[in-house]
Amino acid sequence: MQAVSTWLTSGARPPAALLAGALGTWIGVRPALTAGTFLLLVPLVVLARSPIRALRQMPDQPAAPLPPAPADQTSPPASPAVPSSARTDDARHERALGGDAS
Repeated sequence: MQAVSTWLTSGARPPAALLAGALGTWIGVRPALTAGTFLLLVPLVVLARSPIRALRQMPDQPAAPLPPAPADQTSPPASPAVPSSARTDDARHERALGGDAS
């Protein structure tokens, strides 16, 4: 979730800068800054009018869990999450001592 939020805000910066520059050129710097200040109040108004204000505890879990997604028959079986090490402990020991680990 944090990565998506960062991606969205970072992606919105160049168009917002272009729009702010165009607005500042068109109506002037001070009115553009005033408009930007009022635009910052929009999320506050949206949250103040939403049902989130009345929320005092987390909602309950759904009554029945969702059914599992059907398995794709064309894909190969999943590989293990953590691959096993190809080298043995002896090879690691030899490398630590300066030997050849191949």
